[in-house]
Amino acid sequence: MPTRNQFLSLLSILSIIFLFSGNLFAEETNETTQNKDTNQIVQKNQNESSNQTQENHIVLPKSLKFGAFVDTYYSHNANHPRSKERAYTTQAVRNDEFNINLGFVDAKWQEEKIRGRIALQFGTSVNTNYAAEVSKDVSSNQNAVKHIQEAYVGFKLTKNTWLDAGIYFGHIGHESWISSDNWNYTRALALDYVPYYSSGVRLTTKFSEKFQFQFHVMNGWQNITDQNKDKSVGTQFKYHFTPNLILTANQFVGNEAPDYERKQTRLYNNTIVEWKVLDWLSFAMSGDIGAQKTKESLSYEPWWKEINPVLPMYISRESRVYNQWYHGTFWTSFRYEDIFRLSFRLERFYDPKQVLAPTYTRNGFLTNGYTITFDLLNWLPGLLRLEAIQRESMDPVFETDNNKRTRVERLFVVAATVRI
Repeated sequence: MPTRNQFLSLLSILSIIFLFSGNLFAEETNETTQNKDTNQIVQKNQNESSNQTQENHIVLPKSLKFGAFVDTYYSHNANHPRSKERAYTTQAVRNDEFNINLGFVDAKWQEEKIRGRIALQFGTSVNTNYAAEVSKDVSSNQNAVKHIQEAYVGFKLTKNTWLDAGIYFGHIGHESWISSDNWNYTRALALDYVPYYSSGVRLTTKFSEKFQFQFHVMNGWQNITDQNKDKSVGTQFKYHFTPNLILTANQFVGNEAPDYERKQTRLYNNTIVEWKVLDWLSFAMSGDIGAQKTKESLSYEPWWKEINPVLPMYISRESRVYNQWYHGTFWTSFRYEDIFRLSFRLERFYDPKQVLAPTYTRNGFLTNGYTITFDLLNWLPGLLRLEAIQRESMDPVFETDNNKRTRVERLFVVAATVRI
């Protein structure tokens, strides 16, 4: 049996071990508690950071889509004109030069009750199309507006009715400004002389699945900065006889004179028939007629001299005479799967009074056009295009070398486009 001293020694050792173990347990418990508290603080900070990030993050609508388009070309003019600029057109307008016809970036969105598009652009066709815009005004001028292709917002008024306001593509014509949407690379003469863009409001409604109608109130005939106090009106009637046979009628009425001149009301009608005969064969034709009131009417009044010698013999009065012009265009396109497409265009532009196309010649701009376009489709949405154009006018209106004029213009164009 252990002695009394041995028992006391054993008891002292056990007490020391117990005290030491208690300190270790307490330290472990404190460390665990500290780790738990630290984890809670870290988690709380992470949650707060995550919430803050979500609050700062802009949530874009799912229907918002971004895109871009590039249209580059080289054109060769067989007349070898001195000028680098081609007349009577806005497409492939530079002679014997590599350049950009049109490039843009855009954002487009379509929600249940609201929609819109904004597109910023550049290129030779942009500079040509906006050349008539006002350049002297400070708040709105050519440099301020020419890089805006479209900028509009639309509101859904009823189930089948939308109201759009801003700057948007013109509603007249079969061919689009975006060349890859067209069978031919360049645009028809008739379509180079109708608005590429409009500034105003448009109401679009569907009366049925076959019948659609548009009503426009615009600043004028292709202008953002208005030149007078009057507004112009446009309409569009579109009827689908079948999914492959469509009839479209576009109209325009408006005063095209600046405020310091007498009113010169312009009336215009454009009618289009589109017929997709087969998957590989399509036709289209359009007929246009325009009329515009002449600037003034001179009345010969010699007897006024007897009353007052200061009065002139010719008195300027408001005219009741309208000058007219006409266009006719026919297109056909043959497509072989996604390999190639062959398209033809025949056209006649008849503007003897030179309302739209001033030539300062005896017969005005009486011109026929013939266009053939060969498209390679292997790289869709990229497109490689080869085009030959011949235009024949009654008067010598096309520039040649040595600053001379000729009745015929021949143009060869190589173009490459891509849209994403």
